[in-house]
Amino acid sequence: MLVLAYADDVTVFVSYPAAFATIHQAIRFFELAAGARLNPTKSKPLAIGVWVEPATILGIDFHERVDMLGVTFGPNLTLSMRDSWIGVLRAVGAQARKAYARNLCLAQRIHYAQRCLLAKIWYVAQVFPPPHVHAQQVTAFRSWFISAGHNLPGSCD
Repeated sequence: MLVLAYADDVTVFVSYPAAFATIHQAIRFFELAAGARLNPTKSKPLAIGVWVEPATILGIDFHERVDMLGVTFGPNLTLSMRDSWIGVLRAVGAQARKAYARNLCLAQRIHYAQRCLLAKIWYVAQVFPPPHVHAQQVTAFRSWFISAGHNLPGSCD
């Protein structure tokens, strides 16, 4: 079992269903000590791989996919990578289309692409390296966004 915590979010990776009894006990101890309660509507268990039967001791329904900090996890690695890359490219594409219409000089476009657009892509790439087709899309997309600068003055005033 692996536990990751960030602020008030806790992620638990479980490799076998019997571990849910330990998790249940730890949650109950925490609730008693902290006066806090587990929110089942915000909790999302995901079975990855082959599970004989889902653990129901926590009373939380399993999900087919779970998003954590912009990365999508699914029932296997292939689907997780595909869904994460499709999601980030869709979001970055929408953001770029909005910014594309702004009157930015070439230097500003490059800066925006690096700081705002590619930063989101690099984050997902830390978890799942981009498949070749998505790496090509990133390159084409970046070129499209920056190339609008060829009509604009080369220096920003």
